Amino acid sequence: MARGKKPKRPLAEGVVRPPKRVRRPPSRDPDPRTVRRTAWLTGLVAPLLMLGLVLLASNPDYQAPCMIAAVLALAAGIIGIGFVRARGWVIASAVLVGVLLMTVPAAALRAELISHRGVRTEVEITAAHRAKSRNGSVNWSCDIRRVDGRPLPHARFAGSGCSGRDSVGRTTDVLVDPAGWAPPASPYEDLAFLRAGLRLSGALPVLWGLIAYAAARRTLRESGARDGRKRGG
Repeated sequence: MARGKKPKRPLAEGVVRPPKRVRRPPSRDPDPRTVRRTAWLTGLVAPLLMLGLVLLASNPDYQAPCMIAAVLALAAGIIGIGFVRARGWVIASAVLVGVLLMTVPAAALRAELISHRGVRTEVEITAAHRAKSRNGSVNWSCDIRRVDGRPLPHARFAGSGCSGRDSVGRTTDVLVDPAGWAPPASPYEDLAFLRAGLRLSGALPVLWGLIAYAAARRTLRESGARDGRKRGG
């Protein structure tokens, strides 16, 4: 007859049996070729795609679809960088640069276009719209039409001259892009400050690429060091 399992000896009163150790499978290092390929795609394609989409979004006609696509590209880029190296500083840096890529280029391009080819135009305010921001402040935007009756693309602006419903019916001056790409802007807006964002817009994709490169290099270096210890052992 086959012997049964030997019964476990009962523990003394008040003694707790220690928990069993869970054997975890040894962690596998990522394939170096996959890391390099992902780092190239994430560091080069993702920031250029985001920058192009956000610049297209500077035109209000394309703003909604382009911003949705840019956010998806940002999410894919962050996932790619996380695959290359899932460390807090890497993810946090990518998120910070990505948020700047989502906000700076469009405003900078609009300011550049308006400052170079904007034409001071007299308009009449036809309606005022109230919006409340997350911090509780109230912002107003106004619908406008040209006093001379000519068509006006993107006939809405915010800024000096649009301060509430009492602005309806008044006339004011705005800067209009004759090509119709950039929306009208107040002539008192600080365009020089916004235009400075173009330099930052050019540096952000480079910074994103450097983050991906540094993450891949660190991952490959650590993987090579572990392989060396295994072979030496």
